[in-house]
Amino acid sequence: MTRRFIQVGVGGYGRTWLDTMVRERSRAAYAALVDPDARAMEVARSVTGVPAERCFASLEEAIAATSADALLCVVPPAAHEEVITRAFAAGLDVLSEKPIADTMAASRRIVERAARTGRTLMISQKGRFHPWVRRFRQAIASREAGPLSHLTLHYRAPLFQWGASGFRHRMDDPLLVEMSIHHFDLLRALLGGDPIDVAGTSWNTPESGFRGDVAASLVFRFAGNVPVVYEGYCRSSGDLTSWYGDIRAECDRGAIVMVYPHLYLARRGADQTLVTAPRDHLEKVGDLQLGQAEVLTEFLDALDEGRAPESSGAENLISVAMVFAAADACRTGERRQIADYLS
Repeated sequence: MTRRFIQVGVGGYGRTWLDTMVRERSRAAYAALVDPDARAMEVARSVTGVPAERCFASLEEAIAATSADALLCVVPPAAHEEVITRAFAAGLDVLSEKPIADTMAASRRIVERAARTGRTLMISQKGRFHPWVRRFRQAIASREAGPLSHLTLHYRAPLFQWGASGFRHRMDDPLLVEMSIHHFDLLRALLGGDPIDVAGTSWNTPESGFRGDVAASLVFRFAGNVPVVYEGYCRSSGDLTSWYGDIRAECDRGAIVMVYPHLYLARRGADQTLVTAPRDHLEKVGDLQLGQAEVLTEFLDALDEGRAPESSGAENLISVAMVFAAADACRTGERRQIADYLS
């Protein structure tokens, strides 16, 4: 079955979805494109071949003038609730970019609305769909390096100008809401479990160009009392990590390590002079963007099979709770319980 999509937001990151959708043309077709930016729409039309009569400046026009099955939401988080609510009201299933919304309350309302209307809601968390993630989780679960002690994720990126529209520069918590949400969801996928609580601090840097904090140092406690240390900085001028970050699971007899593009098991044998440990290669780490096609496939498969997709709205709400619990922990200096954000 070919599903007909309305894509809302075709500029900025929305452009990356155009090629993904076109490559999946046997299962996904465009009913309409929506964006008020005429220049972005012109580019989108050239990529997709969607005729002018199915391109609109507003979602209301698109819904009224076309017949669709689903909606792809690629707009800033503050607009998610309005777009997704209109889609549900029109009987459309929704695949949306992360986060679910720009506040915890709005995120819960959206998930509740999906349940009431019986519509499918999936959040695009493309990091979790890569084969190396499953191999990492398997290595921990099977204790290939012994029992897990703790896990660390360090992320550094040079996002001096983050997006053409600049909305991230005006946000309260740009690092946590726009980037760390990826890492938090990835941590859940890597560990195969959920967080209990979080403590930490965040800060801005001089001349950052951002209103909100661009750096954070956090400690989550996951199921089984496993400590997870997260450090992120989205305005780094020095050596960088990949988008995934550098990830290390410290175990009793070694460490499971991902430093792009390698996933390996580092065994005992290093010392303070010879600092590189013996390594067993586990998996090559693919380019992040490849996960976007996997997200679309999972969404379509879930619709065809009548099941909830991986990274459904209800499931992803835990990752969103990690974001806002972390933001509150940083502002108050108090440890925050993740469960408090889910009810």
